[in-house]
Amino acid sequence: MFAEIHIERGRIRAVLPNTEATVIRNETETWTVPGGHVLPGFVDNHAHIVGLGRRLTLLSLHDATSLEDCLDRIRTASTLGGWVQAMGWNQELWGVPTLPTTADLDRVRSDVPVMATRVDGHAMWCNSAALALAGISARESVLIDDDMTPVWSVVPKPTAEELEVMILAATEECARVGITEVHDMDVDVDWLEPMRLLAESGRLPVRVQSFVRAHNGQWRDWGLLPAGGEFLRICGVKLYADGALGSRGALLRHPYADAPDTYGLELLSIESIVQECRLALDAGWWSIAIHAIGDAAVRNVLDAYTVVRSWPDGGDVLLRIEHAQHVSPDDVLRMHDLHVFACVQPTHCLSDAPMAERRLGQERLADAYRWQSLISAGVRLGAGSDFPIEPPSPLAGIDAFVRRMPYGSSSTWCGDERISRLDAIRAFTSWAHATADMDHRRGTIAVGMDADLVILDRDILTCSDEELRDTCVLATFTAGKRRYPA
Repeated sequence: MFAEIHIERGRIRAVLPNTEATVIRNETETWTVPGGHVLPGFVDNHAHIVGLGRRLTLLSLHDATSLEDCLDRIRTASTLGGWVQAMGWNQELWGVPTLPTTADLDRVRSDVPVMATRVDGHAMWCNSAALALAGISARESVLIDDDMTPVWSVVPKPTAEELEVMILAATEECARVGITEVHDMDVDVDWLEPMRLLAESGRLPVRVQSFVRAHNGQWRDWGLLPAGGEFLRICGVKLYADGALGSRGALLRHPYADAPDTYGLELLSIESIVQECRLALDAGWWSIAIHAIGDAAVRNVLDAYTVVRSWPDGGDVLLRIEHAQHVSPDDVLRMHDLHVFACVQPTHCLSDAPMAERRLGQERLADAYRWQSLISAGVRLGAGSDFPIEPPSPLAGIDAFVRRMPYGSSSTWCGDERISRLDAIRAFTSWAHATADMDHRRGTIAVGMDADLVILDRDILTCSDEELRDTCVLATFTAGKRRYPA
């Protein structure tokens, strides 16, 4: 829509009609954007800020099309802290989708330790030098999930100055694509101080809701407790119930179609999840986010959340399931009954579709990426990108929700689970914000709301599908100040 919006102290004070342009006025400046259509600022409710900063500053393998392509890049890569550090490889994009080996890396780089994480962050490819430093005996296979921990413990950590560069690069990219709020997942204690300094100095262009790493009790070891602020809130804890589908770590109720001897990985038992939730509530955390991709993992989390909701203090905590990619029909209804948020990443569906068919088999695809089923059941749904695994663009996510057309395909995939444009926009605005905050001050354009806004070059509610794909962000405002263009 076109509108004239008046802003005072970071809040919307008036919304007036305008037939030709969007006009934004705060106490000191006025911006007029002819033909610009204003929406609430986009919220990415599942992302990794430092991960995106690493992708923007370290060796990226995201677009590598073969094993040899990866090796060629690693062969000539510079080191950071004496290591070659890379990220983003995906064997599903190679002509032969076979997992890489230690020997592959050793033949191109044996002079320094090398580690490269898979696109989903749930697998790590190392050379022998890296494994030796981590105290891991010789092996050929990649490391999956918890097996990566010894290597992470010896990889040189970025300095505070390097973290600041990464955080600024990532959050400026967020503002460029219309994001005004990010739910930052799996946050390390070392990242919070640079983030806090950027927020307090006014240099952070987007709001950040931090979910701290809790899988091995890290937040307790670090002495972290919830803390609030306008641009940085430490609000929740993040746990893992299973791994990723691509590395066959997602925990399924039935065996993998392409690996009948495995069901995936149970990273936390139901009892362990309940214990972690109890500790989180006792410490005052108001949001709990648990990664669960496979249908068995989703069921385990719901079993644990059933216990949480039975506690006298368990009624108000915000309970989230991250990804919820494969959900049994009965568990869709349980998510509604337990008031559990489904935090989904629509672009995962587009990149995962061919791989998901192999992992699950045709007969189980009806339970995969069930967006419309969740909404129809009354489940509260919020959306994100999981960047840097996927690009951070909410517009790409809205397009994925609406068309559900895998990359490189001209056909809709499991089209019954597509959702409307209005619901797709809500999933990236008001619904996403609600998954981490009960104040409901963002996600709509109304007097009294935070002035977090995005201006687009067209009306994405009425434009054609082709125009939707080509929509551009003209400006982004957070707390009433223009953050993009800077």
